[in-house]
Parts: sequence; C-alpha cells; structure tokens
Amino acid sequence: MFKLFLLLNPVYVTLFWAAVLNTVKPQGNEPKTFLGKFFAVAFLTFIAHLLYFIPIPQLYVYVDSIYFLTHLLVFPLYYVYVRLLCVDPKFSWKKHCKYLCVPFVLFLFYGVGILFMTKVEYIDFIYNTLINGEHMSGIFLYQKTIYFLIRLVFIIQGILYMTLSIITVNRNQENIVNFYSNTEDDSLRKIQWLNVTVSVTMTICVIMEVIGKESFTARDFFLLAPSGILSVMLFCIGWLGNRQRAVLLTDIEENNRIVATAEETERNAHTKKQNSHIKNRLEKLFIEKQIYLNKDLTIWELAEQLNTNRSYLSQIINKEYGQNFSAFVNSYRACHAQNLLQSNPEHSQAEIAEMSGFGSVKSWKRASKE
Repeated sequence: MFKLFLLLNPVYVTLFWAAVLNTVKPQGNEPKTFLGKFFAVAFLTFIAHLLYFIPIPQLYVYVDSIYFLTHLLVFPLYYVYVRLLCVDPKFSWKKHCKYLCVPFVLFLFYGVGILFMTKVEYIDFIYNTLINGEHMSGIFLYQKTIYFLIRLVFIIQGILYMTLSIITVNRNQENIVNFYSNTEDDSLRKIQWLNVTVSVTMTICVIMEVIGKESFTARDFFLLAPSGILSVMLFCIGWLGNRQRAVLLTDIEENNRIVATAEETERNAHTKKQNSHIKNRLEKLFIEKQIYLNKDLTIWELAEQLNTNRSYLSQIINKEYGQNFSAFVNSYRACHAQNLLQSNPEHSQAEIAEMSGFGSVKSWKRASKE
C-alpha cells in the first residue's frame, strides 16, 4: 500500500497539470499549452513506472517501449518550452523537431528488438536477465545494448538540456534590462524560479538514471526520495508554468542581424542625423509627455512611438546615455519621485513610488542609489 501511494503521487500531479494546462485557450498561451504536452508525456512515463514497480509485467511489456520514448522526450520538450517562453513565439515542427528526433530514433531501434522476442522472453529479459546481469547473445544482447544506449542518451540529454535551459533563461534575464523598464515584474522573476525547480528535477532524474530503476525494486523505502521529491518539484513546475507568461525578447540570430545592419548603417552621416532625430524625439517623450510614468513601459512600445525597431533604439540609449533601457527610464522616475517628495511630503513612500512609475519602493530606492 505504501509503495502504491509513492508511485501514484507523480501520476496524480502530472495528470492534474496536463489537464489544467491543456484546457487553457491556446492563442496567446503557447508556452502554457506546450507545457501541458510536457506533463502529458510525463504522465505516460509515470504510468509505465507504476506498472513496472507494482509490478504488473503482463501489462508493462505493452508500454515498455512507450516508456522509453516518453522518458527520452521529457528533457527536450522542456527545453522547447523554455524557448517558447524566452525566444520563439510559437511551436514549429520545422524549427523544433530537431530536438525530438533522437528519442524517436532510439524508440524505433528498441521496438525492433521487441518484435524478435516472445512475450515470455521479453518479461524474463526485463525482470530477470537485466537485473541479474546474465550473459546474453543474439537479440537479447542487441536489446541490452539499446537499453544501455537509451540510458546513456537520457543522461547526456539531461545535462545538455539543463545547461541550454539555464543559458537561455540567463541570457533572457541579462537582456531584460534593455527591453523592460520594470525588471521586478512578477512574470520576469518566475522564469528564474522555474529554471531552478526544473534544474533540481533534472538532476534527480539523471541521478536515478545513473543508478538504474532496477536498483529501486529491492525495497519500497528506496522509492520514497525520488517519488516524493519529484512529486513536489513537478507540482512546482506546473504551478509556476501556469502563472508564467512568455517574456520574449528576440531570436538571437534575428537580433544579431538587426544589430549588424544598424552598425553598418551607423557608419554614414545619414545615420548620425537619424540618431540625433530619434534622440530628440525620445527626450521629448520623456520630458514633455512623461512617458516613464507608465510602470509597464517596454522598449517595444517606445520604439513603436518613435517609429524605429527595438534593437536600434536600445543601441542608441546604450551609446548616447551610457545606460541600459531600464536604468534610463528609472533615472527619470527617480528625479520625478524626488520632486514629488519635496513638494508633497504628506505622501507615503509607496504612494510616491507608484506615482513615479516604479513597481515598488525597493525599485525606487535602488534607482535613486544608482
């Protein structure tokens, strides 16, 4: 009964979030709906786990190959989800299938081995031969080789996609100051927490794979740590993902192309004149129209009003003022707050911060200090 409870926890968690995230309106929620697919795949993986560890070999043999497929898909699916949050506006088979090819190829190789075994031979292979380390030959040796290759690829994928996810999110966070004026936005912070949670989950999965699931069949107590921790981590991933909106900056290649074009154009006199024109209009928006009072101001909105692109505008602010976009906007807010504080001493700090466009008093104090 205790074993069943441990095994059902991640099943319930993944089923719950698969149902919740797959029922949201797709348009405008592409990352959420894709995370729902991630949880659906994880649910199938834990169902197979359940059948293996109970054990119900007569049923497990029918889902063993599916288990290895979903098992291998988890890491690349999460990385695609991260890209949908930070880089890519929507899922594209043409663009993202390269991350999913290896699992399907290994699934086919593993399936070939199953076709050449009887059901009895296959059950014995899974529950006895692999665990006891018996000498193998022929199709059994082939299947064992594919089995360990799948485990190796899983470990490599875990390390690779965990690293890529961290790099993608960190690059996103580093560039946010050039695109958002309020960098303490709740959605911006949740990406980091989401990545930390997933990193812990991925690390646990990799460790379990190194040990091998066969090692956990000896005692029910051995399942306590992985099942308990994974259930908590997966619930946190679902909760954070459900509350997380996409914080797209720009595709790296496209951004490099725009910046390179801007740098090339900047060499001529026409661009210097254009820079001066944009700079004058920019200062007019900030001084006369006080656009900085919009606490959710982004460089996209500002670029649209100035009839330019966001990368070019960011480059001008960096070069002309020696600041990133967030610091530039907050410098105006800090001055505005100081004036309000002197002329309206009866207002609280929270009121002054809100009236000046800051998201919090903490943001105001940090900007004043800087």
